[in-house]
Order: sequence, then structure tokens, then C-alpha cells
Amino acid sequence: MKTTRQTQPIIGKRMRELRKAKGLTLKELATETALSVGYLSQLERQDADPSITALNAIGKALGVGINWFFPDPEEASNPEADLVVRADKRRSLRFESGLRDELLSPSLSGKLELILTTFNPGASSGDELYSHPGEEAGYVTEGQLELTIEEQVILLNPGDAFHFDSSKPHRYRNPGNIKTVIVWVMTPPHY
Repeated sequence: MKTTRQTQPIIGKRMRELRKAKGLTLKELATETALSVGYLSQLERQDADPSITALNAIGKALGVGINWFFPDPEEASNPEADLVVRADKRRSLRFESGLRDELLSPSLSGKLELILTTFNPGASSGDELYSHPGEEAGYVTEGQLELTIEEQVILLNPGDAFHFDSSKPHRYRNPGNIKTVIVWVMTPPHY
């Protein structure tokens, strides 16, 4: 049974609209991203959750950051929308790896972004290390986070915090059997 997702239809709709606006077929996008036509079609139809890697590849191929796929807040005309993100109005993305990112920043136009990430047990950013310009910092509120930066593997527990240059290859995962919750700060905005 397919679950209803509040944000996933936005990803598929925006992906399809941008792909068509750029005059690309699914086959051409598949070639650009090294993803299968079937998988891309499932994403556009909202029949699959994207991986972080896939969303990054699609965004790169279409010339946008993955922040482009986040749905707009329902209350964009609200005068506090540039200052406050209400708990029930967070923009979020779910990834097939078991991660859920909730954007805590009111906008992505500033110099940093704030994200709340929930990792299901065993969820990770993927097997491969990756990097991007900027810095990342975080605070573990629940569970454990295994953070790998280059060759160094660090186990973080509730109350622990971290900060690193994100141009260094890195990955992260929840090594435990309970959910992990992290408050992240990234600069410049990565999403």
C-alpha cells in the first residue's frame, strides 16, 4: 500500500515541469544522471522516494540545487514567513535511505541553513563519502550519529556537537537501533 506523503508530489511535479521546460526526455535525463528511466518515471509519478544522491544528481542535471524541490510554505504571504518557521509548516523531504530532512530556516536566501534530520535505525547518507563547499555543524538531540570525515570515524551521542569543513569527504549514519535526531547548520545553504 502506497503511503500518502505531503511533500513528495511536489518533488515529482517540479522535476517533471523543469525537465520538460529544458526540453529533456526521461531517457536524456537518465543519461545525464546515471539513473534509470524507470526510477525517474517513478519519482515523477510520486511512486518512489528519492535518495539524497539521486536528488543531487537530478538537481545538477537540471541546473538547480535540491532546495528547488522543497515545497513552498503554505503561508508565503504571511508577514512572519521570512522570520519564523512554525512547527506544523516545515518543508520536508523523505529519502529512501530512511532519512527525513525538515527545513528549519525560513528561507534559503541567507548565508546558512538550519535543518532537523531524523534517521531511522541504520539510515545513512550512503556508502560513499561526498563533499561540497562550505561548513557543517550539528547537535545530536537523540540517538547516535556515526560521522566519517575522510579517514576519521567519530561516534556522537545525545548532547554532542560537531563542526567541520564540508569540502572534506564525509558521510554519516545512524548505527543504533533507535531513531537519531540531529539539528544541522550548513553554510552556504546546501539545499
